[in-house]
Amino acid sequence: MTSNPKTIQSIPCKVDALSLTWSPTELLRIKHLAKIGACLKGDIIETAKSDSRQRHLNDAKSKMHKEFLGLNAFDNTGYQNVISRYKDACSTITKEYEDRRFKDLSLNSMHLVNNEIAARYELRDMLKGDLEVDTAVKYDDRLNNLLDNIGVDLVDTLCCGEAERFVCRLNNVFTSETYMWTVKNNPMGRFNYQYSATLYADGVNAGIIAWGGKNLGCYVSFMGTGCDALDMARLYQEIKNIPEIKITRIDLAHDDYAGTRSINVARKLAKKGGFNCGGRPSSYMYIESGHLNQKIRKDLKKEFRFIPDKGRSLYVGSRESGKLLRVYEKGIQMGDPKDKWVRWELELHSSQRIIPLDTMIKPSEYLAGAYPALSFLNEEQSVIKTIVKKMTMTVDRIIENQVISTRKAINMMRVLCDMSDSEIIDKFLKGLVDPFSRASLPQRLNITTTEEEYLKQCEQDFSQQLSTT
Repeated sequence: MTSNPKTIQSIPCKVDALSLTWSPTELLRIKHLAKIGACLKGDIIETAKSDSRQRHLNDAKSKMHKEFLGLNAFDNTGYQNVISRYKDACSTITKEYEDRRFKDLSLNSMHLVNNEIAARYELRDMLKGDLEVDTAVKYDDRLNNLLDNIGVDLVDTLCCGEAERFVCRLNNVFTSETYMWTVKNNPMGRFNYQYSATLYADGVNAGIIAWGGKNLGCYVSFMGTGCDALDMARLYQEIKNIPEIKITRIDLAHDDYAGTRSINVARKLAKKGGFNCGGRPSSYMYIESGHLNQKIRKDLKKEFRFIPDKGRSLYVGSRESGKLLRVYEKGIQMGDPKDKWVRWELELHSSQRIIPLDTMIKPSEYLAGAYPALSFLNEEQSVIKTIVKKMTMTVDRIIENQVISTRKAINMMRVLCDMSDSEIIDKFLKGLVDPFSRASLPQRLNITTTEEEYLKQCEQDFSQQLSTT
């Protein structure tokens, strides 16, 4: 790293794929309630539901009175028509709330805005009341219970509102001047979201947006043309303050049009350890495709040569680990066998890491920090660390796991080795000098403070017994 920004040299890189997820603020509250084991009481739900229904009915009555003011005097037919429309509206509103159904979801704000406002009021009323807490239930079960009581349709409405606003901002805020975005609703959802729509930039398929209550939020993904059409700096500024917004995937790419750093260079760097970052060695895969070209040798015998005229590719890492580098001959892949264009492209997923939002505006720094071999891209390098997940386990869970993994070995010791139960136990416990120390218990065992104190006391008593004997 260098402290003088004037001396920093940076080779241009770009974002070639971007996927984001986020949730409306009210729905983040539902996630939090599920984590702490809270659930809504039935009377709170019914009260909030009734208040919301009454607000809709009052709005319908207010519209009826406004229509009355516009009628001519003694216009009995017009008067009856207004009354009939009011009754139909009241009937529709009541049916929607009884069936927990809001109006048809649409990306058209004229159809959505009233329902979304009503849904936010209703949900906020529910979350104001007293809550019941039951930590014995699993998180997924608690979350499903909350959604069933609140009503997935209500949550769908909030998610649809978020999606609709994002789509509106595509043309007005997030986009380069030369592009025009259009949207087409899909008949079904995508990526486990109930609803989805395809995004087009100047008529070219550029991405997808999906939303739904079961997932408590929205998902948007841009690929290739979609990323080119976005104003990344403006998008970053607009979304960086959204609570818990998350990059689930981002591709960072460097295009070497002159072919200075070719596939051969990448392979040499790999042999020198240029793709090792410590820890487990990276996996790799090398692929070349082309034709078998016939050649006549001097002895007039035929032989065939491998001619990789369809391009070569080197893959380092894997999608399963969430980090995959592709180095491939892009120009040849596009159909020109003489083109020297080579692309270095890093694909990152959030499965084992938190991807910072500023990767959107600093692709060169983060691509350079991915592997030592990529340090040529930028003197200033940013490294995204892998998250090591540690899980604590209860006594019952550890016993259950060990029974599954060792029952066959114990049976073998009994049947084939003719060992007694005491001999088997002694075999397993051999080497444990102090059975009451924390080091002699499973590392992932989750124990309470009281249990720790008990173990310390047992350890002291055990030490005293050894000293006296």
